[in-house]
Amino acid sequence: MAKTIFMLVLSLTLLSCSGGRQHLSAHEILPRKGYVFIKKTVILKKIAKKKIEKGKMTSVGSGFVIKLTHKGAFIMTAAHVCVTSKEDLLPNVEAYDVLKVETLDGRWFNTRIIKVNHVIDACMIFAEDLVSGIEEVPLSDEAPKEGDKVYNIASPYGIHYKNVVPIFEGRYFGSSGFKSFYTFNAAPGSSGSMILNSKGELIGLLHSVYRDMYSLVVGVNYHALIQFIKNSLIEHASEHMKELREYNRYTLHKY
Repeated sequence: MAKTIFMLVLSLTLLSCSGGRQHLSAHEILPRKGYVFIKKTVILKKIAKKKIEKGKMTSVGSGFVIKLTHKGAFIMTAAHVCVTSKEDLLPNVEAYDVLKVETLDGRWFNTRIIKVNHVIDACMIFAEDLVSGIEEVPLSDEAPKEGDKVYNIASPYGIHYKNVVPIFEGRYFGSSGFKSFYTFNAAPGSSGSMILNSKGELIGLLHSVYRDMYSLVVGVNYHALIQFIKNSLIEHASEHMKELREYNRYTLHKY
């Protein structure tokens, strides 16, 4: 019974109380400081004829802070940004992924993977000691409707600078299965980025674009994404009970 109550209370903490945000300007509502740049270094090892060959390669992506604690920050991105697929490797090659994130103000942090869902292409990571100078991206209380205006904060092709990150504007035009579809510009490096509604609240996570038509974007749909975030945080709540208790009291008082 106590576990059920705890899970119910935790789910309430993830709901946003957004009534006061809808009359603010885009500059005031967009959670730019919730953005992070992600760099993945893949350490490669090949064993052939009793000889070991080593190498490495790098790739980049985007992500965003979903929960801040006294130990660090929980961050969302795409699963393929987090984990190198064995299907992409040559025979007899092993890969070890090292992920680092850079905040909007230029600080770098090591991370560890919390949970991965390859079906919906979502991943949660944790950046130890990232406890300040950032903001949580609020969750929307409802799914988007066809035609709604959306915003995307991402670094396509790795384009970003200290305190500078591209912001895109577009429209939501529907969902199918675990996928939702949008019209705004994206490119490699945009994977894992936040998709926001007109109130600056999270409604999706970008994971791919259509080849030769980079203005048609595909992301994790609202319901699958919110469920993944809630379940992942619940599973790791014991490590961060202090923040969750304080957040619970505040949220329950508001409601």
